[in-house]
Amino acid sequence: MAKTTHKAHFGCTAESHRGVLRIRFRWRGKRYTRSTQLPDTAENRAQVEKLARLVAATIAANKDPLPLLEPKAQPTTRSDGPTLREYFAQWIRDKEPPLVRKAQARDYRRHLEGYVLPRIGNLPIASVTARDILGLRSSLLQRGLRDKPLTLKTAKNILVGSFRAMLRDARVVDHLLDRDPFDGVRWPRLPVPGPDPFTAEESARIEGWFAKKVTRFRALTEGQVGGHRMHPSFLTFVHLLLWTGMRPSEAIGLTWGDVDLQAGFLRVTRSRYAGEYSAPKTGAAARSVQLLPETVRQLQVIQPLHVEPKSPVFVNTEGKPLVLQTFATWHWNPCLRALGIRTRGIYSCKDTYVSLALTRGVNISWLVGQTGVSYPTLLRHYGTYVRSEGPDQLARLSAHHDENLSRSDKARELVSAASTSAE
Repeated sequence: MAKTTHKAHFGCTAESHRGVLRIRFRWRGKRYTRSTQLPDTAENRAQVEKLARLVAATIAANKDPLPLLEPKAQPTTRSDGPTLREYFAQWIRDKEPPLVRKAQARDYRRHLEGYVLPRIGNLPIASVTARDILGLRSSLLQRGLRDKPLTLKTAKNILVGSFRAMLRDARVVDHLLDRDPFDGVRWPRLPVPGPDPFTAEESARIEGWFAKKVTRFRALTEGQVGGHRMHPSFLTFVHLLLWTGMRPSEAIGLTWGDVDLQAGFLRVTRSRYAGEYSAPKTGAAARSVQLLPETVRQLQVIQPLHVEPKSPVFVNTEGKPLVLQTFATWHWNPCLRALGIRTRGIYSCKDTYVSLALTRGVNISWLVGQTGVSYPTLLRHYGTYVRSEGPDQLARLSAHHDENLSRSDKARELVSAASTSAE
């Protein structure tokens, strides 16, 4: 039987894996893969393909290619400072609650460890340029996590939100950078979704659905009775969002010490998101909110007999603070689906309140204080509803114009009469 001969393989290929360039080759019957840690850009690909040709030529000459790929020894004293990966390990220690929000700390780790450091983590932080950031952006838009391209909005959140925050501290706090690498990095304008309010009829149907909603309770302790019954806290929560314009996180953050039912108002002093209390979204968001009589009545219904100032106003069936995502999944979305109302986020309750207030001619200065939304933001997001008052305003100007015109006509008549008398 003839002996089978295998053709020697001298090739080396350059390829992209999860947005990072790497080379693959065989040497003495064993497969090798080496990552370059370079993002997949045209400039980097040309450089890596040149390396792949050198490795292939070395293998063809029956020489060991591995020494070509070994990292060069770093000098004992480094003039270029720490790498991005090294600086991140130090920087992230200060980005934990209560210094930053829990959700923000989570985003910092997820964005930088998941997307930035695997691509350019070995780059000295002092040498980061706008070109590096542009290359990283291209890499994220082509291949993100698990080879799935990211949207422009997500890439911007990663780079402008998290990566820029780290580079800012490296520049301002630790003086490792003498300029802002983001200078020169331009982003296309992203579409901003407009308000998406419910109609008056839809709002009434939503409240009606929660008024009849029967919720499952489970026995938490021995001797406690489970089963299905109404849970008025859910109805009051939705009603409050529809008729105060509060953000969901602000409503969930309310405690009974913030509510004055006798005076008919409440104070927004905190928000609750990702299971953590924190300051309101903006400085203007800390405010007093006036309540409708019906809102006061519904809050009185759910107020415990023995009120503790720090007890949450809105609780789930276990007596714990509401979790917005859980409420949306198991109650809000089923409500819209059951009523045949187009599905949208619970933030549309705020859109409903603001749009209704503007179309009814509510004073905008009062609305700014009521909702904690700045005047420019109200005009930018809800300008369509503000302009609905245009005909009334134009009529006022027209009346003023007609009055001035009438005065001008009378003046001309007097001048003419005086001239005639003089003659």
